[in-house]
Amino acid sequence: MRNLIITGMPRSGTSWLGQIINSDPRVRFRTEPLFAYRYKNIINPTSSCDDVNDFINALYDVDDDFILQKRNQKAGFYPEFDKTETTQIMAFKTTRHFELLEKYLSCVADLSIIAIIRHPCATINSWFNSYREFEKKGCQPQKDWRSGGCRKNEIGEYWGFDDWLLSSAQFVQLNKQYKNFHVVRYSDLVENTNSEVSRLFVELNLDIQAQTFDFITACHDRHDDDAYSVFKDKQMVNHQWRDQLDINIVNTVIQETLAADLGYFLE
Repeated sequence: MRNLIITGMPRSGTSWLGQIINSDPRVRFRTEPLFAYRYKNIINPTSSCDDVNDFINALYDVDDDFILQKRNQKAGFYPEFDKTETTQIMAFKTTRHFELLEKYLSCVADLSIIAIIRHPCATINSWFNSYREFEKKGCQPQKDWRSGGCRKNEIGEYWGFDDWLLSSAQFVQLNKQYKNFHVVRYSDLVENTNSEVSRLFVELNLDIQAQTFDFITACHDRHDDDAYSVFKDKQMVNHQWRDQLDINIVNTVIQETLAADLGYFLE
């Protein structure tokens, strides 16, 4: 069995990228298994490789409403894809537990990890616009944009600009260290979706189907206001922050991103 992990900061497009990968009919796709009650924090950086692989293998046949995102599928926020009778690839997406990425790389056979990095201003602004993740948590833009502390309720959670800097640097470093760790720039995926998906599927040895391109077309033709839907207007998701995010936050974010040698993700 092959294994794929899709990761990135919250509000960075992990759900969208995950569903693109899910369009391969051989893929069994899972969402945030370590956040689900069934497997809540069941492994950590000190876990044995046997424990890590037991967790990964258990996901293949799991039947869990949250992990399978049945609610979002039923609401039409996620697509439903045709699948082969015998699926050969287990994939899950997570915006949590970046501290486990090297553990996965060292323990799990036939694994590829794909990290998606979005412009930090767009990431922060998307968080501000997600009622359940921001306003409902009592977060305040000027107070919490950097630390994300208002949203960190569990171990292994990452929110705010400081975490964006740390995680992006981590992803770039892992990409240099491991051939099976891939980095996708969100802006490229939005602006050149077909070519970026084709390139990524070749790298990951995935099958592009008609349902892959049908899903991509639907994503760009339809916009849902729900924060958890994968159907979004591509111009809005890439550039909305320019009109909404406080200019002082923008200037600080850009300056510190450049200073961290991560300016590539500002394009």
